[in-house]
Amino acid sequence: MDVSIIIVTYNTRQMTAECIDSVCQKTFGIDYEIILVDNASSDDSKAFFEKDERVKYIYSQENLGFGRANNLGAGVAQGKYLFLLNSDTLLENNAVKLFYDFMEKADRQIACCGCLLTDENHRRIHSFGSFHTLTNAIMEKCGVFEKIFRLFGLRQTPKYDNPKFENSQDFFEVPFVTGAALFIRKEVSDKYGLFDPDYFMYSEDMDLQCRYSKSGFKSVIIKTPQIVHLFGKSTKKGSVKKKEMNVKSLFLYMKKQYSSIYFIFFSILFKVFYCLSFSMSRSYSLNEKVSHIKFIIRL
Repeated sequence: MDVSIIIVTYNTRQMTAECIDSVCQKTFGIDYEIILVDNASSDDSKAFFEKDERVKYIYSQENLGFGRANNLGAGVAQGKYLFLLNSDTLLENNAVKLFYDFMEKADRQIACCGCLLTDENHRRIHSFGSFHTLTNAIMEKCGVFEKIFRLFGLRQTPKYDNPKFENSQDFFEVPFVTGAALFIRKEVSDKYGLFDPDYFMYSEDMDLQCRYSKSGFKSVIIKTPQIVHLFGKSTKKGSVKKKEMNVKSLFLYMKKQYSSIYFIFFSILFKVFYCLSFSMSRSYSLNEKVSHIKFIIRL
């Protein structure tokens, strides 16, 4: 088996079916399997997909989150490579074969690769990024204070899809590739692990590749695969709960990847700037603000 394609779904039956259709229509010249992990969907996903002979269907009795669900799928994978693919993506060319061919010829220290994702209008969207730091985390999450930071010379270069990483070659190295379409050497994930199960959602792809980089491995973007990511269509936008999951994962990442002193310093500064910024938002009610700020303080 060349490639095991792992797709995680949660109450997105139609979108997931379209994703699988695109994989089957566009993929040829390679031996692959599709492993579909259902995170306890309550729609008609189970009845629909357990009859689909194209996929190896795994139904979880609980919502494991993104990382643990992918780990579950990887546990039964037979491929030489893992291709983690979001359910809200569509393949537009023979992307799986292109990833496979590249990795077969590439430096063995390249553990992960991705591509330049586009939205439904074929505009470039988030495909890669830099690891979390104190300054880029505050700049990203506390936008109200961006102008203040700039006055003190803390103007931050783009955290995501920074053009400084790009070149005229067919591929370029990046700190991390987004987990929406992530191609991984299984021999590396078998030895160093896949996703840290402590993460439910967000930052797990960054944590994974940060761990790999500390062991000497690289992540790259290759330019030939064409994949549309219907970004955010499989999750609710703007909810306080989503913000809380996002910030909780940020704190978990900072605690795992930095020293205790750095984390304490980060925690204090971030909470001050974030809570002030969120309190000024006009998008949430007073009760939502109070509840959310209490959550942040407890982190």
